[in-house]
Amino acid sequence: MTRLADFMAADLARQDLPPGVERLAEAIITRHGAAVRAIVLYGSCRRKTDASEGLVDLLVLVSSYRQVHGFGPTALLNRLLPPNVYYLETDDGDPRLRCKYAIVSERHFSRLCRQPGDRYFWARFSQPARLIVDHGVGDRVAVARAEAAVTFARACQPLISEVADAETFWTHAIRTSYGCELRPESPAAARTLVEHDPEYWRALTAVLVSSKILPGDDAGRVQPGAGRFGRVLTRLGWARRRVGGKITNLGRLFKAAGTFTNGIDYLLWKVERHSGVRVEPTDRMRRHPRLAAWGLAWRLWRQGAFR
Repeated sequence: MTRLADFMAADLARQDLPPGVERLAEAIITRHGAAVRAIVLYGSCRRKTDASEGLVDLLVLVSSYRQVHGFGPTALLNRLLPPNVYYLETDDGDPRLRCKYAIVSERHFSRLCRQPGDRYFWARFSQPARLIVDHGVGDRVAVARAEAAVTFARACQPLISEVADAETFWTHAIRTSYGCELRPESPAAARTLVEHDPEYWRALTAVLVSSKILPGDDAGRVQPGAGRFGRVLTRLGWARRRVGGKITNLGRLFKAAGTFTNGIDYLLWKVERHSGVRVEPTDRMRRHPRLAAWGLAWRLWRQGAFR
């Protein structure tokens, strides 16, 4: 784990950041103050040359939910169904920057990255990421990401039936993970994601194999380590994740209707993007997003937005 944590720390420390993300980080710190312990950039905007070219994904690790949310239901929801997701845009410069950021406590994040049931965190933070704000917890973030990679790799390794190179193994792993979304990504999406950072995935696999976390050969390829019965059990585990993942993703999405600026519009845009089902929001929905969300869930389900 030490070598793997060092690998993740080096990845977090890389400075190939799209210009502008520091402005977003400053705005988040202004909003949440001393509760912010770290801010991590992840997702597709990490690869872009300009942060204004999309909706930037940020993870905000905080000291505690109570310090951010107080004693109300928002803190409880963040603990029971993490993360709470918020929208922020900066208008103090040209161009305007936009992000959605997820709030998780630093202690909770470490636990979520090693829990095998819900792949939401370990599938995301096994992927390349950058630490753009660190108030003394960078080492803990690296260790949590190392645990995420171990959890992800071990959850997927029994699925392979023949020797696989890094690109093949992680493409299969990410494609399997996509199956837990409300609407899975296309089969080509996983391959495209891996092809964006091939050196990262090869180096990660080499560390996992050389550290005996995954069975492999001298070329850094992953070897199958489970028999037919083991593969059946693993597939059953992923079947449970697919059912649970769709339910929790739906809950997270509708929770975002209450925490996100223009949350109903965001929710319906997200559903349309993944399913093609379009519903026009009303003013009443926008005024009462949490009440509207559950009626919308039934309506969208009947129209085939969720599978």
